[in-house]
Amino acid sequence: MNTKTDVDNRSEIKTDRRMAGLNILALIAVAYTLYFAETLMVPICVAGFIALFSSPIVRLLLVLKIPRPLGAILVIGGLLCAVVYVLGLLVDPATRWLEVIPAVMERLSTEVGDVAQPLESLRNGVGSSGGGGESIEQAVDSTLQNVISVLAETTVLFAIQVGAIIVITYFFLVFGDELMRNIVRAQESFSHKKTTVVMFQTIQNDVSRYVLVISLINVGLGAATAGAMACLGVDDPLLWGALATILNFAPYVGPMLLVIILTGVGFIEFYQIFHVLSVPGVFLVLNFIECQFVTPTLLGQRFNINPLLVVLWMFAWGWLWGAVGMLIAIPLLVCFRILATHLDLVGGWVKVLNGGFSSSIFNSSSES
Repeated sequence: MNTKTDVDNRSEIKTDRRMAGLNILALIAVAYTLYFAETLMVPICVAGFIALFSSPIVRLLLVLKIPRPLGAILVIGGLLCAVVYVLGLLVDPATRWLEVIPAVMERLSTEVGDVAQPLESLRNGVGSSGGGGESIEQAVDSTLQNVISVLAETTVLFAIQVGAIIVITYFFLVFGDELMRNIVRAQESFSHKKTTVVMFQTIQNDVSRYVLVISLINVGLGAATAGAMACLGVDDPLLWGALATILNFAPYVGPMLLVIILTGVGFIEFYQIFHVLSVPGVFLVLNFIECQFVTPTLLGQRFNINPLLVVLWMFAWGWLWGAVGMLIAIPLLVCFRILATHLDLVGGWVKVLNGGFSSSIFNSSSES
């Protein structure tokens, strides 16, 4: 009897190991597919999130007797006008700062060259006259040329993806609800239909709320950052406020990157170390208030996910899809958590996503 039990236990263990191996292989296959399907999947995901965020507006216009196709066009047109207007405000200051970069790099290369010259002389045994500075200048020029070349090559692809996002968003807004109703009708049992309806409504409500609330929070942080930069006397405060708004959508990484940028801005604008450090320091204070008090209060525990998993998730999507992947990583994580809960995709493992203490998924030492 015991022998039979032992055999059954060993059989179950082998089955569990096979299932674990298959799950790992499936995960690798999905990651591999997402990596090489970036050009196709990024416009679909971005358009889907835009549609989730703006679909309530289309429904409101429908109540006002405005047809859904016309309402979708009005919503997309309004979003495009807002984006173009903001970009128009930021193009000139961004261009000016990009023009300053070579001068700053030249100054840094000169200073480094002064230090590198005696080291080069000691190594070669001859009096070198600024060879280190020249090599650094050549490296900087080569880097800038490579960046410009990459930007030129990706401009056409970027334009095509933007056009695809606009078209897909329009069809999501016009035909998305009908598609969801058809998916519900396709379910065989009433319980499956009910589960599907609840899942769709939860995804739509949670993701829409997340995008709306976090957007308002980030805009508020951007406005506060712009005001602080203006009070400190930093040029083009609207540019830094806009960067704070955009980068704050990426928890941890985005604010950290902005701190580095603002430190460079302080170095360019001021000479005293206190004034230099005050530029990133003020943003850190504002971000601390936002991530520790404002965001947890407005979003609560509903979006509470373990910060370590948030970081790993963001870096994974950043590796898969670059900067866009990092920006949409958190909405994707919210959708995955909802799907895993309602469809029992990972069983009890969904509890691993729960965050500890009172930390929100958007809390960070520098953030969302």
